[in-house]
Formats: sequence, structure tokens, C-alpha cells
Amino acid sequence: MHYFKLLKESSQELKKLNNLLICAMLLALCVVFGLFGTVMLGPFIRISFSYLPYALGSMLFGPVAGGIMGALSDILNYILAPKGDFFPGFTLNAIISGMVYGFAFYKKKITVKRIVITKFILVVIVDMLLTTLWLSMLYGQAFIILLPARVLKNIIMLPIDVTMLYFVLTKLPVLITSNKKARS
Repeated sequence: MHYFKLLKESSQELKKLNNLLICAMLLALCVVFGLFGTVMLGPFIRISFSYLPYALGSMLFGPVAGGIMGALSDILNYILAPKGDFFPGFTLNAIISGMVYGFAFYKKKITVKRIVITKFILVVIVDMLLTTLWLSMLYGQAFIILLPARVLKNIIMLPIDVTMLYFVLTKLPVLITSNKKARS
């Protein structure tokens, strides 16, 4: 029942104009990171930090906002700079990721343990299983052939992603709050 309450509270967050504007700015950052902060290592391995702004949006405004930002970010990045075929599975991945970040971080204390567990869940379910399945379907490669390179990439990226998430989720909100107080 707790999850439904979080979904309701998160949807209420999107009724405030200020929150919508912050979501729009974070979405714009997602798109910029997606366009200019993405490195392709062959056709199957992509390194990007475009998830950071929608993880922050998910923490601030909950799973509904995170899912919407994830979907819009994926679609806008494809429209502005297509890197292969459009496939709705990748949009589903972005929605799932945004919602998981929201359920894990919205109105919760941000700890390294919480970030590691959340990122590990996303790496296993979204990055290793779903993304590998989508790539296998798109390019006709066997799932088991694609999996080892994706596992290696995620093992290397996990500590980097956790560190980046910790900084973004703990330091940026403090800077935003102190900036608001200074302007008051």
C-alpha cells in the first residue's frame, strides 16, 4: 500500500508550477547529457550520465515524475540525435529506472547503502537483462553473446555511477536549498 501512497504524492508534486519548471530544467539536462555526454563503445555498449538529472528529479518529486522524465528524455534524445533504430523497450527501461529511483529516494534519507542497492537492482534488471534482451531482439544477436560485454561494462561502471549518484543526490539539493535561503 505504501507504493500507491508514494505514487499519489508524487503525482501531486506535478501540480505545482515551480516543480514542473524544475522537472523541465532537469529534463533539459538529461537531453544535453544524452547528446553530448554519451560515449558509444561499439553498437552494443553505451556509457552515459544522462540518468543523473532524472534520478535527482525522482528524488525530489517521486516515481511519477521520474518515470515521465525518463520517458521524455529517451524520446527527445532519439528525436534530436538518433543512434540506431527507435525501440520502445529502451523507453520502458527509462520509465522503470525513473520510477525505481523515485521509490528508492523520494522522501527518504540518501545513504550509500540505499544508492548501491538501488543501482545494483537497476543494473541487473534494466542494464543486464532488459537492455541485453532489447539489443538481442533489435540486432538478431544471441542474448548470451551480448551478455558478457554488458556485464563487464556494468561491473566497471557501478562504482562510478554510485559515486556520481551520491554526489548529485546529497550535495546538489544542499546547494539549491542554501541558494534559496540566500535569495530570501
